[in-house]
Amino acid sequence: MPRDYKKWFCGTLIATAGNVAFTVALQWTATAHGGVAAGLVLACGVLPQMILLLIGGAVADRVGPRRVMIITLAAMVSVALSLSAIAALVGTSVPLLVLYSTIAGTINGFHLPASSSMVRRLVNQDQLPRAHATQKAGQQIAAFAGAPLGGVLAAAGGLASAALIDAAAFAVVVIALLSVRPDFTPAPAERPTSLRQDVRSGIRLAARDPLLRPSLLVMAATAAFFAPVGPLLIPLLVRMHEWEATAVGWILAAQSVAFFIVAALVSRRGALNRLGPTSAAGIVIMGVGVVGIALTPNLALAIVAASAGGLGYGVAATHLTPLVINASPPSHLSRTTATMAIAQNLSVITTFVGSGGLAETVGPATIALVDGLLLTAIGIAALGARPFRQA
Repeated sequence: MPRDYKKWFCGTLIATAGNVAFTVALQWTATAHGGVAAGLVLACGVLPQMILLLIGGAVADRVGPRRVMIITLAAMVSVALSLSAIAALVGTSVPLLVLYSTIAGTINGFHLPASSSMVRRLVNQDQLPRAHATQKAGQQIAAFAGAPLGGVLAAAGGLASAALIDAAAFAVVVIALLSVRPDFTPAPAERPTSLRQDVRSGIRLAARDPLLRPSLLVMAATAAFFAPVGPLLIPLLVRMHEWEATAVGWILAAQSVAFFIVAALVSRRGALNRLGPTSAAGIVIMGVGVVGIALTPNLALAIVAASAGGLGYGVAATHLTPLVINASPPSHLSRTTATMAIAQNLSVITTFVGSGGLAETVGPATIALVDGLLLTAIGIAALGARPFRQA
């Protein structure tokens, strides 16, 4: 891998661990004010981010992702330091948490599209699957380290100390960015375009490109029916079977470990040549794993099924995301990653609400079974699009 990518990768590992630790402390602090307050804090972080993603992608494609990220990360350092000082002096009131979450979500609306396109700008096109898999495996390790650190910080030093750690982690990425030179050449334009026209151009590309369109649809549909399984349906299934609460941890851990193994293997040996068919096969395996979780009354078999689901998730994620990014022209990379994030998040939000309500009506096993069968069908149907099948 290029040296600039290695610098970027190490910086983002530290940032991920610090941000996960802070997020755990923030959630713990918010829940002290009740469930409604905690939900409000989380929502205020997501909504402005979702609204601004396409605009943030257009800005990054226009002025360069490195410049956008340096500005947004510097802003996050300032905001985190301010939060730490205020929390230490006057406490962590709900208005303070809501204000911080809103500001952070607004900044992330510009930061995330730029950040998501950086890997492609730091490596060659044929290196992207390995680089992406390395990043995914590293994020898993950083999350494993950051989550318990967040719990310790929340218990010992409170949100003020966690915010200091978060500010330091963001500062590390700024230092890494100052030492790298990602590939970026503004697209030549015969006549100046407005930011609104740039946003529309990104949407048109996603809607009309023969490979991007089916790839994004497959990604959104897969996220819609797989995302609710871990945080929502598995805990409900454990309660339905009257297993111990630790069963949730074992099942989710099996899924995460399987995902990590696949990401590590792809990072080491590279992705398979046929990104489209391999992604579809991974989605089918995900579906089979979810069906197994839904049908088995035995905890050991549920852990095996979760491992299969994590294996399929790893295969799909390490091949489908590089496929989408490589299909985008360099001039639209940040807008494509923004569209990808919106497609996934909107579908996930919709199915989270729907799955929770339906699970109370027909039972979590039925919903998990339907999700698994739909995932299997999505994987098979994906091969019906010739550009996707041939990618």
